[in-house]
Amino acid sequence: MSSSRKRLWIGGAAGMLLLSMVAASPAAAKPAAVAGRPPSCDGSWHVVSSPNPWHDYGDADSLSSVATLSPRDAWAVGFHTDFDTPYGFQTLAEHWNGRTWQHVPTPDSTKTTWDQLNGVVSIAPDDVWAVGNESTGPYGSLIEHWDGTSWSIQDDGTPRTYLTSVSGLGPNDLWAAGSTNYVGFGLIDHWNGISWTRTVLPVSIYFRAIKELAPNDIWAVGQESTGGFGDNTAAYHYDGATWTRYSTPNPLQVHTDDQNWLTSIAAISPNDVWALGVSRDPDYGIRDHPFTIHWDGSSWSLVRTPDPGGSRADTDLWGAVPFATDDIWAVGRVGVDPTWHTFTAHWDGSTWTSLRSSTPGEFLATARDGLGGLWGVGDQDAQTYRGIATLVEHLCFPKT
Repeated sequence: MSSSRKRLWIGGAAGMLLLSMVAASPAAAKPAAVAGRPPSCDGSWHVVSSPNPWHDYGDADSLSSVATLSPRDAWAVGFHTDFDTPYGFQTLAEHWNGRTWQHVPTPDSTKTTWDQLNGVVSIAPDDVWAVGNESTGPYGSLIEHWDGTSWSIQDDGTPRTYLTSVSGLGPNDLWAAGSTNYVGFGLIDHWNGISWTRTVLPVSIYFRAIKELAPNDIWAVGQESTGGFGDNTAAYHYDGATWTRYSTPNPLQVHTDDQNWLTSIAAISPNDVWALGVSRDPDYGIRDHPFTIHWDGSSWSLVRTPDPGGSRADTDLWGAVPFATDDIWAVGRVGVDPTWHTFTAHWDGSTWTSLRSSTPGEFLATARDGLGGLWGVGDQDAQTYRGIATLVEHLCFPKT
């Protein structure tokens, strides 16, 4: 794979490469951190103080996924790395208790020096699951569970397993998605309360997101390798018995190396599902462009999406939250690596519009806050050292 392809893959799934982290400039103005409760609702994003367990020169702390159970119970997971130790990532988890975000220790595999958590789902205060991977190839699984007291590893090192996302409706019904490699065969894991069952789709698929609406209504989206460095969008649906692929648009179709990725899902109902994506081709100098596609119950269609980066900068979408048919939020980043700024778009039932943001950093995931607002998580240039720091922001609007 090309270096540009590899960098965006790691950046989108679990933060950014350490080489980019060390080179990042902390010149951007530091946003005002807000201690304690999220700030009052005023329709703007506000930075909320979040821990950085590793904060020396070159260290990195990044959050790649967030899940909320209540206004006083949210989890964000990702990775951290200590620049002074052998190169590698370790797992990171942070918890919101209604007042502050706090670092909570997580175990790491004893088999490798590279562990990262890419997805998290909250079922109950004592039932939270996080999925990811260990090693950089060949990959192995990493699945961890919170029992209300501590995190423990539930699946460590199942070969040919890279998990990016997890979704579920109850303690006996969880789904995780990913691939057997980058890009390997499409991989779906199901938890029935006792064990994980593995389904491998014999197609060159890398799933980036999975969403369960019901036991017989599950979507998994990502990309299919077309040979070389090209990718086409991919969306599979589970009806309770079979995984079936449905045709999806590919906005960029000029060169064989064009990359069209689906990165996240926002589902309102069986007939109202959104998938967000990024199209790009760094080998031909084509910038990252965001796009969205919509499922109406019978087919997927491409929907016009704001692109503030245009031809001058990259614009990516990495996460989405649905509130209603006319109220969908999407987050990501805009800029030129490594100078990112957060990017937010909103669907009002007829059009997507962008919410102006000047916050340095990138959103890699978003979730409801339990009060009608949003959490956005990711990372940003460290302000006091040449590295990467966690980024947590909160957005809500005044009640009318």
